[in-house]
Amino acid sequence: MRTVALYGTIAGCITAALVLFTTQGGPAFASHTYHRLQHPNAPPRPGRAGPQISHSQSHISLPKQAWKYEYKRDRRNSGLSEEQCSVAFPELYKEVDRAVAYRQKRGKISLEELDVGWRGDGIVRALIHDNQLYIIDAHGVSDPNHRPRSIATLHALNRAISSTSEVLPNIEFTFTDHDSALREGDGNHTTWGYSRLASQESVWLMPDFGFWGWPDVGLRSYAELQFFLDTIEDDFLDKFPKLVWRGSLNVGSGHDAREGLLKHSADQPWSDVQTLDWSNQTDIDQNLLSMQEHCDYMFTAQTEGNTYSGRLKYLLNCHSVLLSHSMQFVEHFHHLLHSSGPKQNYVKLKRDFSDLPHTIESLGKPAKLLDTRRIADNALHTFRERYLTPAAEACYWRALIRGWASVQGFKPQVWEDSGEMAADRRSGRKIQRKMRGAPFESYVVMEAVEWDVPSKPRKLWKLEATWKQASASSASTSASANFILLSALAPEAHI
Repeated sequence: MRTVALYGTIAGCITAALVLFTTQGGPAFASHTYHRLQHPNAPPRPGRAGPQISHSQSHISLPKQAWKYEYKRDRRNSGLSEEQCSVAFPELYKEVDRAVAYRQKRGKISLEELDVGWRGDGIVRALIHDNQLYIIDAHGVSDPNHRPRSIATLHALNRAISSTSEVLPNIEFTFTDHDSALREGDGNHTTWGYSRLASQESVWLMPDFGFWGWPDVGLRSYAELQFFLDTIEDDFLDKFPKLVWRGSLNVGSGHDAREGLLKHSADQPWSDVQTLDWSNQTDIDQNLLSMQEHCDYMFTAQTEGNTYSGRLKYLLNCHSVLLSHSMQFVEHFHHLLHSSGPKQNYVKLKRDFSDLPHTIESLGKPAKLLDTRRIADNALHTFRERYLTPAAEACYWRALIRGWASVQGFKPQVWEDSGEMAADRRSGRKIQRKMRGAPFESYVVMEAVEWDVPSKPRKLWKLEATWKQASASSASTSASANFILLSALAPEAHI
């Protein structure tokens, strides 16, 4: 009798659970149809009001318990659910929504648009299938410039994919690791890129490689930078009351802005603005500042480089006041910059910095320091503590995947052949079907899509050739080959 009663109790619990599941909704898995989840205070869309998901990421519906983002707890949580991402970062996805709206007007993305031949190098074709990242074609990314960028980008993307328990849509896409996704004369190609001009609407913006790390220039890990600043950064009022900037004039579109900054900060008591010569070891030793050291100053200057500036996200992590000229190139978070009003988080200047002296003197007045500090406070809360966290980056990647899938006009193929397995002519056995490309796990080890088995030790011949060339060219100078190479790779495209 006890056994029968026990079975009856278990059956009743299962029935009740099934009723609760079907009446209150199942787990909020990501839909293959693109719907931007709204802020909880906004009116719910019909049919999209899903249950709240607990912080543990279990799929238990907690409709009466609202989840709230907490910086210290959640800043590195790459596995936030889609609903949690919407609650934590409601204003993050403007660029994804823009790109989706553009393709809805123009028409869905075709398979032909994924050709990589229009770019000579620095472009990757990839596939996401069943929450697994595959590299289909790593096109010209083995040299010392493209290699670290492409690998860092793939790592960041894979982290966003592998850390979620939600089902992501299957997509195929390309991304370029160049400073600018499209050059003059490239046309209107559809790809993912780090930055775009306002007119380049076909470019889908992704987080740049520096959100993973940029060890080439001393930034070992983005998360480490944030930890360092959280731990030891001085209070705003205790910082050096000066404007800091380091950089080269040997850049592209940002050359005029950098010249203007140097001109209008020269010989000023509030200025610590200096140029860097990346090919001169002595100059680097004497004048280079780490990004953490930039945050020791009350005021930081932002300038574009060859295109966008990779320094911007780092400077926005400082509890300092950022001063920047009007920018030509757009990154995925630029819409969160506010130059006026109660949300002001930076100071916008003319591109030639002619209004810099008056602005600095005004911001530094003792009577205005509290107002000045509010700008730094807003930047801290908006960027370091929320929208530029690793958690926000992962949420953005997944939103990008969902957005792309919503306007993808083809079904990605995971198999190299579309038919049934063929029989081997000699043995009569069926040949195992082969999947396209290489899974992320093997690509980052081999840095190749195909290789012989057993494999030979990987040799970065292109890297070695570039290093030898740089060493030879430095024979007549006192600079080390390392800094000749850094100069050739143009880190000032960003910093």
